[in-house]
Amino acid sequence: MVALVLIEWAAGWAAIAAWSQSWNVVRRGHFRISGWIVVSLAVMALIANRAAIAEFDAGWQPVAVAIMTGTAAAFGAAQYVRGEMPGVALGAVTGIFGALALILSARYIEGWADALAAVGLISGAVLLGAVTNGMMLGHWYLNQPGLKTWALGRLTDLSVVAVALSAVAGIAAYGELTEASTEGAVLGIPGFGESFSFIFFFVWLSMLALTGAVAWGARRCVKIRSIQSATGLFYVAILSAGVAEFMVRYLMVNGA
Repeated sequence: MVALVLIEWAAGWAAIAAWSQSWNVVRRGHFRISGWIVVSLAVMALIANRAAIAEFDAGWQPVAVAIMTGTAAAFGAAQYVRGEMPGVALGAVTGIFGALALILSARYIEGWADALAAVGLISGAVLLGAVTNGMMLGHWYLNQPGLKTWALGRLTDLSVVAVALSAVAGIAAYGELTEASTEGAVLGIPGFGESFSFIFFFVWLSMLALTGAVAWGARRCVKIRSIQSATGLFYVAILSAGVAEFMVRYLMVNGA
């Protein structure tokens, strides 16, 4: 569960940061900060993934995670060279190999069709990447006066779309998620209750709805040029989206 979320976060953050960098309107310092954090997430994903796949013949999946980590480091280093294209290209490659790692991970999730699991994981990566980049860029307006509001507007739009995609993917997997084995999950006591999967599914859906509402609110704030209000809302979106992703991945990896 932890490995999946870390891969999602690193890949989504890098790919959407690369998209933002391709606009050629945001100064390099913003991407240097993002680059170092992406590297940290990718390294943690690599470590967590090794433990998670220890009992599997994982094939190319750990290779994809390792390449994602290497290109994440290169993405961070590219922020110190002239020109935007190296960072754009390496961020995109990091996202591609992260997506590949998630697709390859889907085959090891019991009780799930590979395609359904892969769609859920990739939509989660887009969601985490969108809200995180939105929060980071919102702060950057304090360091770059005159930065056009449409830049943050694009990330708010993407966040709303990502919430919708995650909701569709999760609802399509209603049967798998609500039949997950969660006995004793609430207090960690064996035998405490038969199953909480439906309750967890409802909480996940509620947190995702909250994320959507907050992202929509941030979108409205950008339209009236209230950038700091939008940034504050993105803080809430990161918390709600993060909780939602950990919860839905918990249900996913504990398939009945």
